[in-house]
Amino acid sequence: MKKEKILSDLEEIKVFTDPFRMKILFALDEAPMTVKQLADMLGEIPSKVHYHVKELERIGVLEIVDKKEKAGIVEKYYYPTAESFRVEKIITKEEVWKEHIGSLRDTMLKNASEDYRNYMSKKKDGDKEIFNYGIIHLTDEEFEDLGEKLKQLMEKSDKREDTKAYTHIIGVFKKHN
Repeated sequence: MKKEKILSDLEEIKVFTDPFRMKILFALDEAPMTVKQLADMLGEIPSKVHYHVKELERIGVLEIVDKKEKAGIVEKYYYPTAESFRVEKIITKEEVWKEHIGSLRDTMLKNASEDYRNYMSKKKDGDKEIFNYGIIHLTDEEFEDLGEKLKQLMEKSDKREDTKAYTHIIGVFKKHN
């Protein structure tokens, strides 16, 4: 599995930013699954999940990592091709970019909200969370430095036995009065 896959082609971005496909990616966080297992987990019909899995496979976001024969049927297990995915702006039409980055942002916020509701419903003593909302004053250089430090943190965040998975969403953008 690669550390990061960069999505820069408009077609890749359109496929990747679909909210249901993002749910599939989040569901595959722990272990490879079949389309049937994903459908059961997401409460959807397998044909819908299959279509979206094939689209993610087509753009190189998912891949088949295992096949098992069960009662004459070959079960295919899918898993992400990278630990993280980055949408990189290499699109000439500004309106098209704004449309898809907005969809990606909205999907991220929605999924983080669902993850938090799930966390709160199952929260145990000792579970940890960090919340921070406010205004931070930065120079352009400090802003770039913050982005680099976050990137470095994400790059060293690989799955290890001694780690736990945490949902995160980080957004830093200029405040307009």
